[in-house]
Formats: sequence, C-alpha cells, structure tokens
Amino acid sequence: MSARTKQRPTNQQPVYKVIIEMPGKTKRSTFVSAKYLDKLEAFLEKYGESDSIPWEDLAKDRIAKYKKSGLALRGARYREGLSQKELAKRTGISQENISRMENGKRAIGEQVAKKLAKVLRIDFELLVNNG
Repeated sequence: MSARTKQRPTNQQPVYKVIIEMPGKTKRSTFVSAKYLDKLEAFLEKYGESDSIPWEDLAKDRIAKYKKSGLALRGARYREGLSQKELAKRTGISQENISRMENGKRAIGEQVAKKLAKVLRIDFELLVNNG
C-alpha cells in the first residue's frame, strides 16, 4: 500500500482529518482512524502543551526490546540515508553484526562504536554503555 493510499480516508471505517503544525515547518495533514482517536487524544493531553518530549518517554517499549544503543544506531543510520549493507562497507563491520546491534542482540563496544560514530557523524558515547 502506498503512502498516498494510507493517508486517504476509506468508506469502511470513520476517520478524522488531523492537521499538524510545528514551529518552522509547513502544516501537514493526515487521517486518523476512529479506533485510534482515543489514543491520539490521550497522547495530546499528556504531551500537547510541553515544548519537548524526551524520546525515551516515547520509546519505552522499543528501548526494552532493542536497547537505547540499538535505537540510536538505527536512527543515526536512517538519518544518514544508509542501508545496513552500505554502513557495513563504510565501517568494515559485517552487516549481520550491524543488524544484531540494532536489534539489541549484540553489545556495542567502544572501538566499534567509534567506527560507527565516525561514519554516522554522532558522538560514539551514544552507542556505548547505554543499555
């Protein structure tokens, strides 16, 4: 299913149009299924007035599953537009090990973190000793 199809309402279930405004960015609209409206309202009630939300609060379940270092690695790789295969070529670390690190199945040591951080343009300490 294309991204365009995902954002269009269907006749099968009621949907609500949501317009998102963020400082310094253009308005964006999307559609939310009625079955998720309660979750959206609860989220907005909890976080709607704050200037920022710690990412750890939003990612508690993912941190438990993938570890902070794995999420940081995946996010930095995604930000740089690199596949695991491309990151493996640039760092000399196997794609399999990168996958295992991202999925929280392999710890990231300091030496490996430094190689990854150099290519991903992040502080290596984001990848070391943070669970």
